[in-house]
Formats: sequence, structure tokens, C-alpha cells
Amino acid sequence: MTRQSSAQSPEIAAVVAQALHDHGVKEVYGVCGDHINSLYRAIADAGIQVIGTRTESGAVQIADGYARATGQCGVAIVTGGPGHTNAITGLAVAHAAQSPVLVLSGLTPPAQRHRGGQQVMDQARMAEPVAKLARELVHPDNVGAELAAAFRAATAGTRGPVSLSIPVDVLATPADPAPRPQGPTQAQAAGAWAPHVLDACGQLLKAARRPVLVLGSEAWQGDAAVLAQAVRRLGIPVFTSELARGCIPDDGLLSFGYADPFFNTVFRAIKDADLVVLAGAQVDFHTCFGGPQLLSPDAKIIQIHPDPARLGQCVRADIGMAGDAVAGLAQLAGLDAVHGPAVQDWARALRQAYAAQQQAWTTQLDALRASPTIHPLQVCQALARHRTDRTGITIDGGDFVHWARSYFPATAPGHWMDATLMGNLGGSLPLAMGMQKAFPHDPVWAFTGDGGFGFYSWELSTAVQEGLPIKVIVGNDAAWGIEKRLQLNHYDKVVGCDLPHIRYDLFAEMVGARGFHAHDPASLDAVVQEFVSADGPALLNVDITPLASRPFLDFNRY
Repeated sequence: MTRQSSAQSPEIAAVVAQALHDHGVKEVYGVCGDHINSLYRAIADAGIQVIGTRTESGAVQIADGYARATGQCGVAIVTGGPGHTNAITGLAVAHAAQSPVLVLSGLTPPAQRHRGGQQVMDQARMAEPVAKLARELVHPDNVGAELAAAFRAATAGTRGPVSLSIPVDVLATPADPAPRPQGPTQAQAAGAWAPHVLDACGQLLKAARRPVLVLGSEAWQGDAAVLAQAVRRLGIPVFTSELARGCIPDDGLLSFGYADPFFNTVFRAIKDADLVVLAGAQVDFHTCFGGPQLLSPDAKIIQIHPDPARLGQCVRADIGMAGDAVAGLAQLAGLDAVHGPAVQDWARALRQAYAAQQQAWTTQLDALRASPTIHPLQVCQALARHRTDRTGITIDGGDFVHWARSYFPATAPGHWMDATLMGNLGGSLPLAMGMQKAFPHDPVWAFTGDGGFGFYSWELSTAVQEGLPIKVIVGNDAAWGIEKRLQLNHYDKVVGCDLPHIRYDLFAEMVGARGFHAHDPASLDAVVQEFVSADGPALLNVDITPLASRPFLDFNRY
């Protein structure tokens, strides 16, 4: 390919780079490749930082972590063919998290299709099931408009990832002089609801004796101050899920933690609720659709969601309102319709349940004092002494991490992320890197098992290169722990569940991070103290009690 002189028209790659710049993108994540070299060059020339990662899925998940933490669109760039297929998992995770991510993939020239071309595949069709929008931009004249449409799709309605594949020859095509692509289009907040709808909501709120408010991902997208004021004024018990975790800090007084009965015993009380207000949330697996149905069939449901398709999902809403979740919640709060001692008694009962769960942790920890091995709950306790309200936490999939998911409250918006309904293994590491990019001065902890760590372990070297001081906690039981437990429960023996016992702290040292090893309960606190105080990225390899299972196993999803 011949380099163009400065007198020639810019390439389409420059149009793409300018569109990213116009949409406020400051950095992108990716793995370089033949299809996207010109795009890399153009992006760097536009003043956007290119952060190279070790895996394409890792790049997408770092962008996902940044998007979840900030609400801004995260951008990943990968090459075509296997680069694109490797990114599909990251797209699926972002899709499940309702996270605004743009993935730009290179693509083989369309002329090579059906002619034995290298790395030829229908990339858009592959991405469609796990993206809000998936397109191949084969016409140079449309690229600018398509980029603007992609940003709108990622950030409007139910947020989610967008996949755009651009052929290498299109990127190299000279661009016709044309106006710059427009900047991002801001979604408009919903206007006032019709009076009769508000009257109906007011009647349900006044009649409720045991109301519950569930905040979901779309509530996190609104004005934080307006949300906090509306929740306080409404005054009914709150639970949060997904991206809304931490928007209203878990305090055991008004907000009672994760809206998931598998990891929060207090949330199980929703079965007794006579009114459930879903703000930016929907009924899904968190509320046991596909398992024991928690919602009473007699419970009334008010749902506010920007995506009409989410209204009445799985369970019909008595009142469903399409629009901005925070604006709608503020209008409900303005009704001042929640009164009476019954609601106060209900809130008091939830406070007692929350306090009882905290006491249960203490009781369980007391029982573990004589254990010769380190239990996951003891790891949480040792770390809790060093946690602040600004400490971010990312949670992987697997048994070990469920202790952290259940034990630690969410205390600040954008500072709590987990594997979502996708249950992706290993993603807590790249998510933590994206969170650290968003909050460079806050501590960020990533919890993972030894099996999960193997998926994106080399991204720790990216954290070293970028100077990201994340702290990775690896629970090491030399097994795929959750599957080993399940196989033993079902078949009394295991197949393919054991892993080699690896000193992951030494791996961390090899790639330039600090490594720490905890294998004795007596020295755990001292090791954790040194670990959290370490400068730069660090990894704590904890030899945990084999088959420690997960908390609250009485409520079994499996």
C-alpha cells in the first residue's frame, strides 16, 4: 500500500479517527493487525491514545469496564478474522451488562469473498446476536454517518455494544471532502407523564404496605443527584442490580444491597412485597425468572424503562412507562404518596434482616478461626479492613468470588462490576483495568479464581505497561471449583476439574507486577496489609480451602 502525501485527500481511516475524536473518545483499546494498521495510525494522529492489549476480548472488556464506570462509550479496535471472533465474547459480556461499547473490526476486502480469500467471514452476522447493531461498512461515502449512528445506538434506549467492521481497502480509500460527522446525539429525558398515569401510580403507592424499589442499569444513566433525591423522597426500601450497584450506597437503612436472592438473603423478602417499582430494571434471572419465582402473583408492578421492549418482560407490569428512568422516578417521588406505619414497619423488618445477615458473617468467621486453611470469607474480612468507600470491586464468575460478591457492599457508582448474567470467566481483570482508567486515584480490586485468571492473565502485563495499580486477588484451590462441587453433588466423582497448583504470584513478578502468596491463616492479615500497600499493579495468590463452595447455598440456582 502506497503512503499518501499530505497534498492528497485523507483516507477513510482519518474520517473514522475524526469521528471518534468528535465523540469525545480519548483512548481506545485493541490488538494491532494488518487490517487496521492504517486506522491505528490515523487514530494516533488525531491525538487519541492507543492502548495495546494482549487479547481482543480483553480489549473489549477493558472498554466495557471504562464504559460501565463512566457512562461514556468505550471503544475497542481489533483486526478482522480471528481478531473479530476473539472479540465476540467481550461483545456478549457488554451486551449482557447493557454497557455502551463500540467495537471496530478490520475486514477482508469484499472482493475476496467466495474467491478463497484469507480470513474471509461474514463478521456482521457473527456479531448480531450479541450487539445492538452490527454492520459492515463497505461503502466509503457512508462511513461518517454510520459512525454517528453507531454512537447513538450504543447510548440510546437500553444501552449496549455496537460492532462495525470496516474493510481494509475502504479504510485506505481517499475521502471526499465533506462536513465532519456530527457529534453525539443526546437522548432526551421523558416529559411529564399523563395525569391519569400519575394518578394511577399514586393510588398504588398509597395502597402499598410493603413496597420495594429496584434500580437497574438504566437508572444509573441519569442525573445522580436527582436520583438520590428522588429515592430519599420516595422513602421505600431500595435494592440495586448490575450497573446501578452503588448509585444508592448499601447502608442497611434505605438501600439493602444486591437485587439478587442468590447472593443477598435480604432481597428474598421481595416475595412478600405488595408493590414493586422497577426503575431502569426488568424482571430477569436476578429475580429468579428461570428459577423459583420470587415475585408474589398478587404484587403490583410499576415499571419505568427507556426501552419499550423491556416493559413487561417475563411478568406483566400493571403500569409500564417508557422513558428516562430517573426523570420518571422523580415524578413518582413528587407524588408524596407513600405514608403510614405499615411501610415504616416493613422498612424496619428489612433493616433487621440486613443486620442479621451482617451478624451471620461474624458468626461464620468465628467458627472458621480454628481452620488450618484459608477460607474465602477470611480473605474478605482481611481485605475489608483496608477498603474505603471509593474502593472499586470487580467480580468474576465461580465459587470463590461469590463470597466477595455477597460480603462487600456497593458504596459508590461505577465502582462495582461483576460477570453479569453472561457469567464470563476471567473478565474481572480487564474490567478492573477499565475501571482504573476511569478512576485513576481510587483503589481497584479484582476477584477471580485460579481457573478464571488463566483466561486473561497476560493482560496483567498490559496493566504494568500502563501503570494501572489494580490489585488482583486469586483464590487458588487448584480446580475448576464450581464444576468440581457440582459434579461431586450429582455424580459423586469428578472429570476434568482439577488444575495444576501454580504460584500465580510468581507469574505476576515475571510480568513486572508485585506478587504475594498467602497460604496460612495466621499470616493472612500481614500479607494482605503488604499487598494493598504495594505500589503499582499487584497480585495476591491465596491458597484457599478446597471446595469452600459459595455463601447462601440454601438458595440454589443450579
